[in-house]
Amino acid sequence: MSYRGINIFYLISFLCTLILIAYIGLIFFPQVSSYTETEMESVTTIIIIVIALLIVAACIQFFLLVKPPKQ
Repeated sequence: MSYRGINIFYLISFLCTLILIAYIGLIFFPQVSSYTETEMESVTTIIIIVIALLIVAACIQFFLLVKPPKQ
């Protein structure tokens, strides 16, 4: 029977990235609505870019997590 180990460091990194994405989307972004409209546009653009990069990082971490170890 072959054992498929999970790298715990990739798992922790993946979970922390998901927590950071949730924090930005659910807590930080609604607080930004108090800014003026010109500030809001630039902050919204930056938030979208950061979330997109974090999603890419989470995908890479997930694929590294499920990749079978080399023998």
